[in-house]
Amino acid sequence: MESWIKTGVVLVALAIVGFLGSWEASALVSTRGELGPTVLQAQSPISALVAVLITLGVSSFIAGFVARFTTTISGMLVLGFSLFVMAMKMDGIEGFIYGGGNVNLLIIEALLLSVLVLLCTLIVFAIGGPVKDVQQASVPNESNFWKVSLISLAILPVVYIIAQTPMRGQAIGASAVGGVAIGFLARQFIPTIQPVMLYPLPIAVGGLGYFFGSIINPLSDVAFAQQSISPLLYPMPIAYGAGIVMGVSIGLSWAVSFAEKPETDAQEA
Repeated sequence: MESWIKTGVVLVALAIVGFLGSWEASALVSTRGELGPTVLQAQSPISALVAVLITLGVSSFIAGFVARFTTTISGMLVLGFSLFVMAMKMDGIEGFIYGGGNVNLLIIEALLLSVLVLLCTLIVFAIGGPVKDVQQASVPNESNFWKVSLISLAILPVVYIIAQTPMRGQAIGASAVGGVAIGFLARQFIPTIQPVMLYPLPIAVGGLGYFFGSIINPLSDVAFAQQSISPLLYPMPIAYGAGIVMGVSIGLSWAVSFAEKPETDAQEA
């Protein structure tokens, strides 16, 4: 009975943050008059940024209470869903190219979003508590940071392989699969580290992917028509954020067999 109640709480929370993300996405109008594809290059960057802040801010507290009542991983899944709904309403790489998008601003936006996701993750973990199946969190040190950073780099090859078309759903899906891979790798190689940084760091790595992708295959409408653009450029920052936050949560749950405790936080997620 208790599990059904927890499932109901998660579903209600998903509905609320999904509605919020869909509602606030209407503020992210591009210079072409369509929704998206970016925040900093919208018609009104300030209005677009405020919409994202409202979505993430409200969703992080809702996710935090979900985490407290159910599990922290479930709470993070709720947070990621708010970005997922927003990303599904926004335009993709096509709108970015034909709208004369700037890759440098795209990189900055990825870094900015990673900072926002970090703050939201800290809120969720502060309200819901640490992931329970991490028996003893290691003391933060430089070695741990580099381990998390190396695992976060896995997002790039996964996106490069999977995102073979500029379709919005495939871009988000590629980011999500990359997040799942990161969750699995974290369970395998850093099982005693709380996964706080596993959510924002891969988004920042996505910004690094924009840099390399634009150098290898420069952006242009001709290159887009010839499908010669690097797949690393297909997911826009919000799509990266949505896929990674949800994917990491799913990956951590699926890879629970790597944890030491049989009854874990992720098993309930």
